[in-house]
Amino acid sequence: MPPVPLTRHFTPIPDIFQKEDHPLGEFWLGYAHGEKKTWDELFSEYRVIILAEAGAGKTYELKWAARHLAACDKSAFFIRVEDLTDGFEAAFEVGTAEAFAAWLEGTDEAWFFLDSVDEIRLTEARAFELALRSFASRIGQAGQRAHIYVSSRPYAWRPQRDRSFVEEVLPFDSQMTSLNSGATTDDIADTQASVDSYSTIKTDNPLSSLRLYQLTPLGKDDVRVFAEHSGVADSNLFMNELERGDLLSLAQLPFDLRDLISTWKDEQAFSNRLTILQDSVRRQLSQAIPDFPGLALPRMEAAAQLLAICVVLTGISSIGLPGFNSAEAIQPSNLLSDWSSAELTALLTSGIFGEPVYGEVRFRHREIRELLAAHWISNRLGSEANRLQLESWIFRWQYGRTVLSSRLRPLLPWLILFDDPIRDRIIAEYPDVVLEGGDAATLPLIAREETLSRVLAQITDATSSLRGLDNGAIVRIARPDLEQLTLRLIDEHFDSDDAIFFLGRLAWQGKMGQCAERLFTIASDPARDVYARIVSVRAIASLSGVDRFYELWKAILADEPAIPRALFTEIVEHAPPLAESVDLILQTLPRSGKHDRYKGTGLTSNLTGLVQRLPLTEQSDDVELLHVFAEGLLGYLKHEPHFERGECAVSKEYHWLMPIALQCVERLVRARSSQALSTTSLTILSVVPALLLWGDVDLQMPKSKLAELVPKWHALNDALFWWTVAECRCQRERTGQNLRDDWPVTWPGHFWAFDEASFARTLAWVQERPLADDRYVALARAHRTYAENGKLDHWRDELLGLKSEDAEIQATLQVMLNPSPDPAVLRYQAQDKKFQRQHTRRQQTKKKEWDAFVAHMKANPEIIRHPPGLKADQLSHNQANLLDHVREGQGLSKRSEGSNWTALIPEFGNEVAEAYRDAAIAFWRASQPLTRSEGAEPNSIPYAVVFGLAGLDIELENAQAIACLNEAEAESAMRYALWELNGFPRWFKALLQQWPVVTGKVLRQEIEWELSTGLPEQSSYYVLHDLVYHAPDLHDHLAPMVYHWLSEHQVLNQDCLRYSRAIMTAGGIQASDIAILAAKKIDDSTTPSELLPVWYAIRTDADPALALPKLEKVFRRGSAYERAEFGERFSVALLGGRRDAVNAIGKFKTPTYLKQLYLLVHSAVRVANDLDRANKGVYSPTLRDDAQDARERLFGLLSEIPRQIAYQAILDLAKIHPVPRFRAYMRSCAVQLAMEAADPSPWRIEQVALIAADLDLHFTFEHHSGDHHAKH
Repeated sequence: MPPVPLTRHFTPIPDIFQKEDHPLGEFWLGYAHGEKKTWDELFSEYRVIILAEAGAGKTYELKWAARHLAACDKSAFFIRVEDLTDGFEAAFEVGTAEAFAAWLEGTDEAWFFLDSVDEIRLTEARAFELALRSFASRIGQAGQRAHIYVSSRPYAWRPQRDRSFVEEVLPFDSQMTSLNSGATTDDIADTQASVDSYSTIKTDNPLSSLRLYQLTPLGKDDVRVFAEHSGVADSNLFMNELERGDLLSLAQLPFDLRDLISTWKDEQAFSNRLTILQDSVRRQLSQAIPDFPGLALPRMEAAAQLLAICVVLTGISSIGLPGFNSAEAIQPSNLLSDWSSAELTALLTSGIFGEPVYGEVRFRHREIRELLAAHWISNRLGSEANRLQLESWIFRWQYGRTVLSSRLRPLLPWLILFDDPIRDRIIAEYPDVVLEGGDAATLPLIAREETLSRVLAQITDATSSLRGLDNGAIVRIARPDLEQLTLRLIDEHFDSDDAIFFLGRLAWQGKMGQCAERLFTIASDPARDVYARIVSVRAIASLSGVDRFYELWKAILADEPAIPRALFTEIVEHAPPLAESVDLILQTLPRSGKHDRYKGTGLTSNLTGLVQRLPLTEQSDDVELLHVFAEGLLGYLKHEPHFERGECAVSKEYHWLMPIALQCVERLVRARSSQALSTTSLTILSVVPALLLWGDVDLQMPKSKLAELVPKWHALNDALFWWTVAECRCQRERTGQNLRDDWPVTWPGHFWAFDEASFARTLAWVQERPLADDRYVALARAHRTYAENGKLDHWRDELLGLKSEDAEIQATLQVMLNPSPDPAVLRYQAQDKKFQRQHTRRQQTKKKEWDAFVAHMKANPEIIRHPPGLKADQLSHNQANLLDHVREGQGLSKRSEGSNWTALIPEFGNEVAEAYRDAAIAFWRASQPLTRSEGAEPNSIPYAVVFGLAGLDIELENAQAIACLNEAEAESAMRYALWELNGFPRWFKALLQQWPVVTGKVLRQEIEWELSTGLPEQSSYYVLHDLVYHAPDLHDHLAPMVYHWLSEHQVLNQDCLRYSRAIMTAGGIQASDIAILAAKKIDDSTTPSELLPVWYAIRTDADPALALPKLEKVFRRGSAYERAEFGERFSVALLGGRRDAVNAIGKFKTPTYLKQLYLLVHSAVRVANDLDRANKGVYSPTLRDDAQDARERLFGLLSEIPRQIAYQAILDLAKIHPVPRFRAYMRSCAVQLAMEAADPSPWRIEQVALIAADLDLHFTFEHHSGDHHAKH
C-alpha cells in the first residue's frame, strides 16, 4: 500500500519531565497541548531523541526523513542501532558506506537516523553503549557537522543516564562564530593595499544541544484520513465503531490501525486486540499458501513462532533469505531443516516480515514478533520437563532473589493469556507486567481483579517504586465488569492521591458509572492533589449527567477562591456546549490564576474548542449564547491595567482571552448573524491592531480567517470601519483634535478593507453620513480608493460630480484632486525624491563601477596575480573585491570559503578566475598572519587572512601538496589554520601529520598563551576549545605538553582547565599523574578558590581512594551555603553539566566510591533545596540545575554496574535516603540491576535449534505417553 499522506508531529519533552524517577506518562496528562514540530524544524537540530510506543511508526518516519533528505541531495543515512555492532559498512539501509566515506572527507553536513534503542537493549544491557561508541568513533571529529537522531520507546530511554552518555560520546558544541563583512566598495587605486577586516559574531545556546521529543499519536482526523486512504468506504461508520468499541486509543498507532482496518474490511466489525493481531498474522501468512500446497497454515505459524523465539533469544533481528549467506543474520535453514528454499522464501516474504534489505528481512513489527514467540513457549509448556526448563528462562535467581528475565519480559503480557500457572505467578509477584502490553482485557475477570488489587497495593506501598501507570496501560484492563471492585478500592484508598490518580482513570476508561459519585468529593476538595482531582473531574464528566457535572463545578466555585489552572482546563475540556457552561466559565476565569504562555496547560485551546462546540443555528438562543460569551470575555479584556493607556485598551492580565473572543465573533460572522454587528463584536474586532502592536499574544490563526471574512460582508466591513473612526475620534477629542481624514485609522492589522468594488459605496457615504466630519472621512476614504486603484478617469468624474451643499467639502475635494501640498509634506517629498535620486545614482554608479571593475579585471588579469606597487604580503582592493564576490551568498561560517575560485568564471571568465586562484596561492606564502599570542585582535579578521586561507584551501587539496611545503610554509599554514572559524581547515590534520615539529611549536605557543592569559570569569573559545571539539586525534600528542604546563603554572580560567583536563584524559596521561597534579593544586595556596572544587573533582576522578578522605573533610567544613556551593561546583566538575560534558577517567565508578560520593554530594546538594522547574516556563539551566542532575547521575552510574556489590550498595542507600520517593525508586533500580545481571549472554542460533528440538521431543514423548496410559 502506498504511504498515507500524513504530516507527523513531534512534541518537545521539557527537561523537568526527564527525571529518572518521573515516568513520562504520569506527567504527560496535562501536557498534551504543548507545541508541536515537524521534520522540517527538527532537521535544523543536531542531537535529537525521538520517543514513541511500539507501532507508532518511528522506524517509518526515520526512514522517510533519511530518504527525503537524500532526495534533496543531502548526505543522509538510516541505520539500525543493533546493526552497528555487526559491521559499520553493512549497517546502512539508506545511504551507503561509500557515501559516508565521501562525506567524512568533505566539509558538508550530514543527517544520521539511528533506530532503535529498545531493540538493542534486548540483546545485552550494554549493547547500546557499545554501538553508539562505535558510531561515534566512525564519525570522529566530523561530529560537529553531523545531525544525529535516535529513536526509542519511552520505557527503554533512561532520561538522565542515557542523556549523559549521548552527550559524552557525541558531544556538540553549540557555540558558533560567523563573519560580518567590513569591506569598502569605494573606487581605490590598484596600487593601494586593503586593510579592511571582517568582524566576528559569536552565538551560543545556553541549553543542552540534546533535544527529547515524543512522536505524537494519530489524532481523530489522522485516523480518518488513514482509513479513507486505505480503502475504507464509509469512514464515518468506521470511526463511530472505533469509538463505540473503545478502540480509538489503539487506532492512534499506525501499526494497530492497519490491523483494525484489515479486520473492518473483512468483518465490518471489531473484536479484541489479541484476535485482531492473530487474524492479521493468519491473513498475512495465508497469502503465501496458494502457491505451495504443502504449506498449511499451522505449519507456517509454527515456523514463524520458531523464528520469533530465535530472534528474541539471540538478539539477532535479521533473518537471511535463502541464497544470501550473512554471518550477521539468522539462517532459517538451521532452524527449519525440512523446509525447501522456495518454502522459506514464501514464508519470509509474507506480510509479517518487512521488505528485504540486502537479502535479509525482519519481523515487520515487534508486537507481532513477541506474540509469536509467546505462542512458541506456550505450545511447549504441556510437558512437565519442558515447563521446568522454560519457567527457568523466565524466572531467574539472582543476588538472593527471583527476578524476571529482561529479555523475555516483553513476551509475558502475551504469554499469560495462554498459560494459567505462569499467569497466576506473574499476577501474584509482578502485576505491573500484565499491563505492559498484550491484551489484559481478555483475561478472566478473577485474574483482572487480582491484577488490579495487586497493582494498587504496589502504588500505595511507600516502599514500592510504582506510583502510577500511563493511560495506555490502564486501558488494557479497564472494563465495566471491574466496577464493584473499583468501588471498594476507592473506598479503601480514599485518602491516597496516588491510588485515586490510578482508580479515577480506571473508572473513566472502564465506563464505571457508579464510581463517579465516590469521586465527587475528591474532585471538589481543594486539599487534594491536583492530578487526583483532574481524573476525578474527568470520570464525573464522562460518567455522570450534565446536572451532576454542573453541581461539581459550582461546588468548586463555592469552596475555592483560587482554582488550579490545570483543573479548570480539565473542566472546560468536558463542559457541555450550553449557556450554563458559559456562565460558569466567566465566573471561574478570575480565579484561575495568572496566565503563563510557557506553562502549556491547554486552557486556551480548550476554551477555543468549547467555542467551536457551541451550537449555532437559526435559533436566536444559539446566536445569543455565542454573543453572551463574547460579551463576557470582553468584560475581562477591558480590565485595567491596560497595555498602553490611550493606545491599547486591552487588559494586561486577560489579553490571552482575545483568541477565544475572536473565535466567538468569527462564528457569528460566518453565520452572518446580526450579533456580529453588535457593539461587543465591533469592539473586539477593533482593538486587535493595537494589541498586535503593544501586546504579546498569538492571534495569527483567527486573525487571518477574519481578515478574509469581514471584507466579504459589506455591512460588517463598513460598520467596523466607522466604529474604528468613532473610536479614533474619541481619542483625538481628548486632546482637542478633530478627525476629518481616514489616514489616522489606516494602518496595518484592521479587519476591514476596501477594494476596487467598494468605490461607489464609499463615495455614497459623502452624502449619506449624518455627521459632517464623517462626510470628510468618507471623502478621504473614497479618494484613497481612487488613488490606490489607478486613478481611473470615470472615478475622477464621479468624484467631481459629487453634489454637496457643503462648499468646504467641494474645496477639500479640489485639494485632494489638485493638491497644494503642505510645506512640510513638500519638504519631505523633496527630501525623499532627492534620496531616491541619490540612491539611483549610487546604484548606477556602483553598477558602472562594478562593470568597469569587471572589464578592468578581464583586460588586466595580471594585476590580480601581481598587484602593481604592492608588496607580496599586501592585499590589493581588487583581490579583496573578488574575495567578497566569491564568498557572496555563503553562510560565512568558514573563513576558507573564499577558495571557490570557479565562482568567478560566469561573470569574469577563466583568465580572471585563474588569476585569483594563483594570487590566493601566492599570497598565503608571502603573508604570515599574527596569532593571538602575538597581539592579533580576537573579534575581527583581516581580509588578508581570509584571502590567505582561501589560497591554502585551494592548494592543499591532498597530502601530496602538503608534503611539498617547506618548513617555513608549514609554519605559515599552521598560523592560518588557527584563524579558521568553528574548527580547523580540512587540511589541518594532514598538515600536522606531515610537519609535527613546526606545527607543534605554533600550537604550543598558543596553548600556553591561552592558559596563562585566560581570566576567571571569561568564556574561552580559542585553540583549546577547537582542539577539544574538532581535533580529538591530536590529544595524544598535546597531552604531555598541557600536563607539564599545568604542573608549573596556575590556570585561572575554568573553561581552559576543563579543556586541558579533556585533552590530558583523552591523551593518555596516567591517572596517577593527573591525581598527583590535582593534589598539588589542592595544597597550593595560590590556586584560585573557585577552581578548588574542580581540582578536587579531577583528583577524585583519577584516584578516589586517596581523594575521598580529604574530600569528606571539605564537605563538613564551612556554612551550609559554602558546603552547597562547593558541592554544586564539585559535582558538575566531576560529571559535567547540560552544556559541558566531562571526559572522565572514571576511577570513581565503582560501587563503593559511588555510594560514598552520592552521600557526600547529597549532604551538600540537598533535595529539599532543589529547583522545581515544573510548569515554570522556559529557563536557562543554572549551576544548581546541573548539580541536581549530577547528584542523581552518581546514583545512575551505580545502578548500571552489573555486580552484587552495586546491588547491595543501592539497597543500603534505599534504607538511609531521607526522601521516601527516592527510597522506592532506588529499590526498583536494585531489582532492575538484578534482572539485567540475571540474563545470560545472547544465545547462539545452534543452541536455539538444539533446545527447540529437545523441547519438541519432550513434549511429543509425554504427549504420547499420556495417550498410551489413557488407553490402558
